[in-house]
Amino acid sequence: MTRIRLAPDDGKAINLNWRDRFVATDILRDAYVRYEESLNPSAPPFVTLDDGLELGIVHSDVPAIARAISSMLTCSLEDAKNENGGHLPSAVVERVQLEIISPWGVANLWGQTGHRFVLSRSGGGGRSEILATILVGQSRQTIFFLTGRYNNLRHSTVEEEVDFDQPAGDDPDQRWFDLFAFPEIERFKPWGYHHIANFVVAKGHRGERLSRRLLEGIIERYAKDHLDANERPIEHGQHLLCGRGFWQIGDPPWLTRMERLGFYLRWGAESFFIEKPWAPLPAVFDGDRKIGNLEYNRSFGLPERYQGPRPTVASDEHLLERLPEVIALSEDPNAKLQYFQTMFDFC
Repeated sequence: MTRIRLAPDDGKAINLNWRDRFVATDILRDAYVRYEESLNPSAPPFVTLDDGLELGIVHSDVPAIARAISSMLTCSLEDAKNENGGHLPSAVVERVQLEIISPWGVANLWGQTGHRFVLSRSGGGGRSEILATILVGQSRQTIFFLTGRYNNLRHSTVEEEVDFDQPAGDDPDQRWFDLFAFPEIERFKPWGYHHIANFVVAKGHRGERLSRRLLEGIIERYAKDHLDANERPIEHGQHLLCGRGFWQIGDPPWLTRMERLGFYLRWGAESFFIEKPWAPLPAVFDGDRKIGNLEYNRSFGLPERYQGPRPTVASDEHLLERLPEVIALSEDPNAKLQYFQTMFDFC
């Protein structure tokens, strides 16, 4: 099959068409990635789960697949808008919807360094309904994004690829990276973990445990350490995940959801926005009420969560030495929590 990338004028748009999730089954089957060096090369390039669910890695530059994934991500992100009760200004959400998770973005930006998993089932009439998706870094070195200016980085070469002294705008004294506080770049990513992003279940199917089914399916069928530890056969002709587990840089509201799925907080790895006189932060609202940065930070358990017992899940990738800095940032009225980091071990 010849795969065609979407051009910027053929897919760089906000895609709220939920019907795009229904894809011809033959197109979906042709879009599955077949790995030539698979340890089971004669197996199908997907796996079948219970209840007629199908799981596999797809080429995200297939136009119908790009539109389906974009539709799911874009419709889901609508919930993050302030006007819809979310935590982000509408302009920020719409920039992401247009530039990053449009069909063009899915095909040409996010598909380059990640395995795009999709969970689907028959929708009847020769069509499949895409129910859930997640992007998993192909390499254990992959970092999908760093602030809004860099995508698809390699952790070992970030310092060479990123200009940490670049100006924020026209004034060279106003630096872009002064607007953020995050862990030292050497420890920014935990060693040996696959970065995940774009993890979403289609609206209308939430509450059906599909996010758990997706994660369990990937771990049980694609994670090499898990397969080896449980002496399970390889059932597909696709890539395996050879890392220690999953790693997520997540918006604050995602933390409790990820913990329910078995992820654990990476202590001390929070990122913050830093307000400057020349770069005020957008206002945050709780309903119609404007709230300050300190109240926003407290609403996600900072600094209180770090003033009690040590983490219940032991890991050599916690950043305990950074806790005083995180506590100080969470109590600074000019700092607003941007991201938590969470992790999930395959074994």
